[in-house]
Amino acid sequence: MEDVKQNTLKEEKIRHFLKKNSDFEWQLSIYEELESTNDYLIEFANPNEYCLCLSESQTKGRGRNLKKWQSPKYENIYMSISFSTNHELKNFSSFSLVSALAVHNVLLKQNIFTEIKWPNDIYLNKKKIGGILIETLTRDAENLIIVGIGLNVFMENNTEIERDWTSLKLEFENIEIDRNEIISEIANEVLLLKSNFEKKGFDDFVKDFNKLNFLRDKKVFLSNLINKEGTALDINSDGSLNVRIGNQIKKISSGEVSININ
Repeated sequence: MEDVKQNTLKEEKIRHFLKKNSDFEWQLSIYEELESTNDYLIEFANPNEYCLCLSESQTKGRGRNLKKWQSPKYENIYMSISFSTNHELKNFSSFSLVSALAVHNVLLKQNIFTEIKWPNDIYLNKKKIGGILIETLTRDAENLIIVGIGLNVFMENNTEIERDWTSLKLEFENIEIDRNEIISEIANEVLLLKSNFEKKGFDDFVKDFNKLNFLRDKKVFLSNLINKEGTALDINSDGSLNVRIGNQIKKISSGEVSININ
C-alpha cells in the first residue's frame, strides 16, 4: 500500500477524479485540519451547490450520539458532502443507510466487500472500518442535507477506540489505495444514490441493504428507551430495523435506541 506521506489530499487529483466519473459540479474545500468537516459545512455550505469538504485531520470529529471520532492526520478519510433537497428533512432519516451503500459500492470496485451495521456503521471482516453521520438544517429557505463519512485507510494503531476496528491497510497489506480517488468516487456515488432516493425513497434500496445487513440474526441489546435484548432481523422500507423480542417483532427507529452486539 502507498506510503501515507505520498498519499496526501491533492485538489488537482480530486477534481480530475470527480470530473472523470460524473458531470456533477462540486464546490471543493480541502484543509490540513478542521474541528469537523460536518461543522464546516453546517456553517458555510452553499445550498445552491454540491459541496465537498475534506480535511487531513479533525480535532473534534464526531459520530452518532456525539461520540468522538478518532481523526489522526493523513491516515484516513474525513469527508462531508452537502446538498439541498425539495423533500422534507424527516424523509432523509434513512439516508445514512444509503450513504453507507455508496461507500460499499465504491470499495467493491476494489474487490473489498463490506457490510453495514444499522443504522450508520460500515464493517469489514466483522470490525468497524467506517461510519456515517447525517445532519440536516434549513438555510435561506432551503432544506440542506450534510453527509459526514469517515473511513479508516492507513491507520494501524489507536488505543482510544473502544470497539473492534480495522483499516484497509490492516486488512490488505499490499492493496493500492489512492484516497483522492476513493473520496471522489464516494462523493459522486452518494449523489447518484441520492437521486434514486428522492424519487423512490428507501424502498428502492431495501433489498440491497438486507444482503449487507451485518446485524442480521445477531443478538443485540437495545439501550435508551427499551433496555431489552433481542435478535436483529431485516430492515424495513422506512429504514427501521425489525428486532425479535421474545415472541414479538418490534420496529426500531434509529433515533430511539442504541444497539450493542452481544
